[in-house]
Amino acid sequence: MLAYRVNRRPVGEGTLLPETMPSDSFDHFVRMLSPGYEVITKGRGKERAWRVGTIEVDSPGRFVTGKLGWHPREPEIVPSWSDELKDWPATLSQAPETLLPFAYDGEKRVLGVIHDKKSAPQFIAAVFEQILTENERELSRWTTEWSVEPILDSEEFIEWLDSVDIVESVSFAAKLPNPEPTAAFENLYGRMDNSHATEYTARLKTTREEGLQHVEEDPEFRQAIAMGQQGFAELEGKGRRNGRDTAYRQGERVAYESIPRMPGDWPELRGLPKEIVRQRLRRFLDTGEAV
Repeated sequence: MLAYRVNRRPVGEGTLLPETMPSDSFDHFVRMLSPGYEVITKGRGKERAWRVGTIEVDSPGRFVTGKLGWHPREPEIVPSWSDELKDWPATLSQAPETLLPFAYDGEKRVLGVIHDKKSAPQFIAAVFEQILTENERELSRWTTEWSVEPILDSEEFIEWLDSVDIVESVSFAAKLPNPEPTAAFENLYGRMDNSHATEYTARLKTTREEGLQHVEEDPEFRQAIAMGQQGFAELEGKGRRNGRDTAYRQGERVAYESIPRMPGDWPELRGLPKEIVRQRLRRFLDTGEAV
């Protein structure tokens, strides 16, 4: 299951008159999720049509569960989607959709999506972000910029650094956290806030034979790693291993938890992503707060 952070930032952030966002981020997310709203993506010359459906909202527990479904956008393909049910009802023939169960934790703003191994992680994030953004912009007055960001698995990033023979470059792009920073990256946040920056990027690069050294000990990159674990920064790296180029891209290597066994029916399956988000995906945020 892939782990993302759903972030909201006010329209006009960094200006004298930013918009005021709705105070309840969970209710706002639920209203903008909009079951059945179609999003089209294109990759490798082929188009896909995406929707969310089978939505169930647990308001007291501040959780949403549902499915993200896609099918190839081709004339001969007839989707099984029902506008009346906001779902993909079971049919006798094989349905053309691929369905990805998901759960959203409104308290931590963590979105967990069970990966189908057919969709690039960055596509999944982009689809959720597009659904939220386009429904926001259909309001008479839209107040919020939505983003769905990959959560960093810091252990995997450090393992990648240790596994390469030569680290040629590392970089990160950070955005102002919302609602507030943690102690793990308060200095980097302070620099951004004092200069009125809404985004901050940095890159270390070398042409020396030995490559970059002690990247994970650099104070700024330690804070960037902490921000990445909170879904506020995205890290990348390039290097050489066994004479070949290798790269690390957080957007492609999203933090995840493995699922040993998938339930066979939806009633049982619905509870699984909720349980994994609550009990296992939250750990990535907790680790980031302690860096």
